Amino acid sequence: MIQGQEIAEVGSTGNSTGPHLHFEIRMAERVVDPEKILEL
Repeated sequence: MIQGQEIAEVGSTGNSTGPHLHFEIRMAERVVDPEKILEL
């Protein structure tokens, strides 16, 4: 990943109540708890 690289877009599609962002981290095709990787 390059600093400043776009990694997401926010939008409202389908049956949503407003703009939102879905965030998840995957390693080896498995979803990982972000708190175990990111310093929050």
